[in-house]
This record gives sequence, C-alpha cells and structure tokens, in this order.
Amino acid sequence: MTLTSSQHRWIYLIALALVVIGLPFSRAFISIGELILAANFILEGRWPERIQRLKSDPSIWLFLSIYLIHIIGLSWSSDLQFGVVDLRNKLPLLLFPIVIPLSQRLTRREFLWMAAIFSAAVIASSGLSTYQYLAHRTDPDFNFRDISLFTSHIRYSLMVCLGYIILLNCAWNEEKKLWLRFVYVGLAIWMSIFLFILQSMTGIVIWFLCSYMLLFYTLFYFKHQMRRAAAFTILCITPLFLIFYLFIQIDAYYPDTQPNFSNLDPISEAGEFYHHDTTNLMLENGNYINIYISHPELKQEWDKVSDIQYHEGLDLQGHYVYSTLIRYMTSKGLRKDSAGFSQLSMADIDAVESGVPNIRFLYGNALDNRIYTVIWEIDKMVQEKEVQGHSVSQRFEYWSTGWQVFLENPIIGVGTGDLGIGYHDMYDRLDSKLSEKYRLRSHNQFLNFMVCFGLIGFLLILVAFAWPFAKLTHANSFLYIGFSIIMYASMLNEDTLETQVGVTTYAFFNAFFLYSLTGISRRRPRTDS
Repeated sequence: MTLTSSQHRWIYLIALALVVIGLPFSRAFISIGELILAANFILEGRWPERIQRLKSDPSIWLFLSIYLIHIIGLSWSSDLQFGVVDLRNKLPLLLFPIVIPLSQRLTRREFLWMAAIFSAAVIASSGLSTYQYLAHRTDPDFNFRDISLFTSHIRYSLMVCLGYIILLNCAWNEEKKLWLRFVYVGLAIWMSIFLFILQSMTGIVIWFLCSYMLLFYTLFYFKHQMRRAAAFTILCITPLFLIFYLFIQIDAYYPDTQPNFSNLDPISEAGEFYHHDTTNLMLENGNYINIYISHPELKQEWDKVSDIQYHEGLDLQGHYVYSTLIRYMTSKGLRKDSAGFSQLSMADIDAVESGVPNIRFLYGNALDNRIYTVIWEIDKMVQEKEVQGHSVSQRFEYWSTGWQVFLENPIIGVGTGDLGIGYHDMYDRLDSKLSEKYRLRSHNQFLNFMVCFGLIGFLLILVAFAWPFAKLTHANSFLYIGFSIIMYASMLNEDTLETQVGVTTYAFFNAFFLYSLTGISRRRPRTDS
C-alpha cells in the first residue's frame, strides 16, 4: 500500500507531536516518535529533491558533523562496545538534522501548534509535579528531586525554561486578542514559579539568563526613549540585585563575631566529656558543628528512639546517621548531648533518619536553601578537603579529572569509546578521594568533547554550534537565541547530550527552530510616539 503525500504529512506531524509530548512525559513516546519519523522519511521517498537540498545547504552537514565526529572517534577507541552504545544513544543527532531539514517545512499554523503541544505537555507535567510536591513536602524523607516524575530534574528544568521562552514569544506576537496575551504571560509566570519549586540551580540560573535576554530585546523593540531608558535601567540593575542577594546569603551564613574557644565547657550536665574540634569551623545556621559533642550520650539517647544504629547506620540519603544528627542539632542551636537531644521531637527524629541535616530545609525558602547548600558544600570542600557526596564539590573533582585526561590527549582525545576508561584510569592515578559510585564523568559537555575528540574535534563541534548565529534573521532570533542560552549554559554544568532526553531536546529543537519554519515572530521594532 502506497501512502499519499498528505498521509505522509500527517504521520510526520503526529511523530513530531509524540516526541514533544514524550520529552516531559515519556521516554517511550520519544522512541516511538523517532522510529515513526525515520520509517516515514524512508518510505516517503522524494530522494532526488532531498539529495539536491542536502548538496545545496552546507549547514545540514555542519549539524551532521557532530554525529560523524563520534563515528570517526571510534577508530582510535579501544572500548568499541561503549562507543557503539554511545552512538546509539546519540542517534537523535543524526535523525533530526536529516529528517526535519529535508521534509516539507511546517506552515506557521503547524509550527505554532507544535510549540503549543510542547508547552502544554510541560505545563501539564508541572501540574502533576506540583501535586507531588504539595502532597509530600511535609514528609521527612521528601526530596525535591522526586517531583520530577519522568526524567532528571535538571533536564526537566531545561524544558521548563524552554516552555517559558515559547510562551513569552507567543505573548510578544499576539496582537489581536489581549486576553490571550495575558494567558501566555500568566503561564510564563507559572513556569518561573515552578522552577523555584523544582529547586534546580541550573534551571534557575538559566531562567535568569533568558529573562535578561528578554530585557535586552526590549532595547531594540522600543524606539520610545523613555521605554528604552527603563529597559536599560533594569538591565543594569538586575546584575547588581543578584550580586547583592548573593552577598546577603553569604554574609548570613557566617557568624558576626569571631569564635572564642577558650572558655568552652569541658563536661556536659550528665558528666560526660565533650568533644571539641576547634580546628574545624564548619557551621549550621551560624552555629559551630564540631563543638559540644558527646557521642556516648547521643548514642544512648538515639538507640532508644531509632532502629538505625548510631555509629554504623545510614540515613535515607546514604550518610552516617550520627553525622546528620549532629548537623541537625547544631542547626537548632542545641548542644549535642542528652540535654540537647531531649529537646528533639519525633518529627525531628524522622527528619534525621530521612537525611535532613538542617531544620531550615523543612520550612525555609527553596531558593535560599539551595544557595545555603552550595555555600555549605564549598565551605566543607575548603575546610575539610571533602568532595564525597556533595554535588558542588564533586563537580570540581569531575572537572579537574577531565581536564587532566584532556591534557594527556590534547590533539585527538581518547576517542568515542574510551570516555569512561579515560576517567576511570585518571581517578585511580590521581588517587581521588571519591568512592567508585561517585566517580562519574565531568558533568560538562564541552569538557567531554575535549576529552573524547581533543582540540581538533572540539573546535569542529564549536563551529557547528556557532554557525546558526550567522544565519539568524529577526524573525527567528528570539526563539533560537533563547533555546541556545538554555542548552549551551546547561552544557557548562551538565553532560546534557549524554542522556536520551537531553540529546533529543537539543537535536529536535535545534532543527525545529532553524528548519521547520523561517521564524514565527513577524513583529518589527516599534516606533512608539
């Protein structure tokens, strides 16, 4: 049975819809949509037309070169099995730069519908996540990452940011229905609020960058001098506000006065000697963690109320429960002895067992708490040289290790298949403090490229990344620049293209914004009177 061109078109649109719905909801939908796209593309034919287009548009080859470099990188890899798996995972880098540019371009209506379907899927999934948050946020074992129900909370935050950009673009270009513009703005505001509920620092930083880009655009959009002056003022004030906010958070972390350890009580009320470590100045809510600790008293009291062993037992986050208990009691301003323990409620005990190290994490502002955690982890890394089990300090270890692998293979790298081997061997040679389960890759996509393909391959990939910016028009610049900020900023802190959701998000929307339609923004800069 031969399908008509119209039927192939409908299959194409349905497959695209499955992909965009699957990104925030279902990896299975993503895979099904990709398989349908590939099969439909092959069966539709039109090969002479497509080959001619492929010959005439060098940008397609530039995007395909990212995948081709991965294929070439197999030639000097020793672990071919890892390399083949990596090529399979990165098939979206081959599929979408071929199928979308060589298919009939979407109409404006089709483009908008596809963007709307994606935005609606992200909004719907955010609603489910918010329900999860409201239903379980008071549970002691609740982790904010659990509200990302279908994928990594970081990858999810990128989609939320992208939905935010799309909604703002729709509001920007809605000229006929004022109420619809308010709907778009309202949904964009909800996306912003949800990011803070999600507590993805990567997503929050990217949201600020995207919002800053929007302000920058207003300088070109408004010709009225007062409006341009207002936009310029906000552009200048925003970074100062953020710096001031961070300064306040850092200043609040540290006590106002220097510690005086000369008159510490040596003995508790129960007659046990305190342990005082005055060389370690780690803090919780401005209180020093490593003073006024009586392990015998804490063990005696803890064993009465918990089945988790004091010294050997682990909390639900995988940390020693005694360490979590000491931090938690410090955060409440209590001495770590039987008298201090008596002031803990069963809710406090449940929180400690669940791995909550600070009472502020139960009740505090989500953004403030996340920044507090970052400061605490950096402080611990500086004071104790401890990198294990903390996301920020571990990233420094990842980057340092990856950089060393690159320095030993600077020209062509270790190859596609030896990325894992390269990191594993370097961790051993550097005698890393990280245990095996924490010895991961760099969490930096650019550094991963440098490790795999050396300086030559890395520069070729950068050219492929940068090329579209030379071809942007006013019509499609807002969406594409916003998308680029989201993806490339994330690559500084995550290996975004190493997961199915991440690589599909990049490959799909990169081709979608550049080739599906020559932009959807038809407004020109206003000449306001």
